[in-house]
Amino acid sequence: MATVLTLDKDVLQLEVLASLLKHEGHRVHPTADPEAALAILQSSLVDLVIIEPATQRPDGIRLCQQIRQLNPYRPLMIVSERGDEEQIFKTMMVAADDYMVKPLSPRLFVAHVHALLRRAEQVRGQRWQDQNVAIGEISLSLQQMHAVVNGQRVPLTPRELSLLHALMENANRVLNRDQLMRIAWGDHFVGTPKAVDVYVQRLRRKIQPHLTAGFYIQSLRGFGYKFEIPRPQPVAV
Repeated sequence: MATVLTLDKDVLQLEVLASLLKHEGHRVHPTADPEAALAILQSSLVDLVIIEPATQRPDGIRLCQQIRQLNPYRPLMIVSERGDEEQIFKTMMVAADDYMVKPLSPRLFVAHVHALLRRAEQVRGQRWQDQNVAIGEISLSLQQMHAVVNGQRVPLTPRELSLLHALMENANRVLNRDQLMRIAWGDHFVGTPKAVDVYVQRLRRKIQPHLTAGFYIQSLRGFGYKFEIPRPQPVAV
């Protein structure tokens, strides 16, 4: 199950896309407002964006570029009435991962969605293998399954590492427990949101003794957690 943002000023089109996506088990954020779409993308976790750029702004490609800048790894599909080769070529070269021309075939639309999500999952897996993450005093060695905190090696279990990696990749963003479970451990994780609390406490016990600036994972009562870089303490003169 994925979370999909659909953006189109045609309300009927939004309803059709939402119906098709929900039938496949996906969550849907439909909106006709570009500013609302950008706000959703900045505050929520979205796996796929589907947009009709021609009806949004004078420069629809610019809007696609803004969406891409928020997360360069998130797939972006264009659904448009314009099917001329020049338009498709320009859009695909500059911003989009896929382009479908209206009227849509429901079966082909669903197939394209699944292909984009499958490719995005493969990219995430590759990033997990190839990319280390470092913020402030904490760095993760994803292949070696440990954190390094101020030069001290801190062994982590796979679930602890996945959770810390999810928080660090979404630094300064508040994530609720359900979101953290899905990002860190996948949709098929068997457990309750309370499991997040347990693993956060384990991370704190392992990492906090080595920090000089306080712990990075902030608890927000009633909301969830946020990985926040502590501000340096002023030096006394």
